[in-house]
Amino acid sequence: TRGSVKVPNLGLTLAPANSVAGAGKDGVVVTDVDPNSPSAERGLKEGDIILEVAGKTVLTPGEVREAIAAARSENKNSVLVRVKSGNSSRFVAMPVAKG
Repeated sequence: TRGSVKVPNLGLTLAPANSVAGAGKDGVVVTDVDPNSPSAERGLKEGDIILEVAGKTVLTPGEVREAIAAARSENKNSVLVRVKSGNSSRFVAMPVAKG
């Protein structure tokens, strides 16, 4: 997908929703999930849309990475991510620890 970005520590590949047909305009679409990643363990799947990270609305993969880097620099162990799956959304605590 054009403009897709890997976020290796989460095991996600992300693309802006507005670049993915049918995803709408809001958020960042999960285009791929590493099956052995923290994201997969928390039930994220291809096609899910990340709407917010740490209470901030995200529109690009870069904003997701920045929010995670900011949480890590504040020595947080996890960050709350709002994920939309189909017609429902939920909050998922994602680990941001180094390593």
